Amino acid sequence: MIVGICGSPKKERSNTRYLLEKALEAASDVLSESKTKRATTVLLNISDFEIRHCTGCDSCVRKKPCPESEYDDMHKIEEKLLKADGIIIAAPSYFTAVPGVLKDFIDRSRPMKMLNHQLKDKLFGAITYAGLRYGGQEHVIDYLNRYALGQGMIVVGAVGSPVRDGTFGSGSMQTDEGEWRSAKKDQLAVEGSQQLGRRMAELVKKLK
Repeated sequence: MIVGICGSPKKERSNTRYLLEKALEAASDVLSESKTKRATTVLLNISDFEIRHCTGCDSCVRKKPCPESEYDDMHKIEEKLLKADGIIIAAPSYFTAVPGVLKDFIDRSRPMKMLNHQLKDKLFGAITYAGLRYGGQEHVIDYLNRYALGQGMIVVGAVGSPVRDGTFGSGSMQTDEGEWRSAKKDQLAVEGSQQLGRRMAELVKKLK
């Protein structure tokens, strides 16, 4: 199973979520070729969950449960991630970084690391979207990939055309001409996200 996390704070549909959906659809197409009846993909909107701030209490360092989890939904996300073979996080660029709601999730996932790297060896992929053509997309991807490495995950990149495509799903609302569009009209962003989803699913099948 591949779990996609949409890191946008928007309650309604977003460009970031659209690209994540495209990645998961492509992954599902590959995974559905197997004869198992298990769910192939799951999409989680970070905005649907209440996640409290990490307080730096270091309970997790002492192998104790996070005291904040008693009051929020973090455990619901952890349950999905622990069952996942692959994880894709999609995040919009907010001042060249991930939104605060996603950063809260990242900080609060520390117990999974402290408990002997519970996410180790899971495949990981990243997607981002920004308003501006040069809006910090690569900084967001770099941050998410470093997060995955810290958790012991295996970072996966897309392998499309080496002279045309990038290694992750990425795009912008601003076109090269300075006009504006939605992610649906950003062909390279859509194709890059689909390529990432397919590659992750192909690797999940190989590793299985």
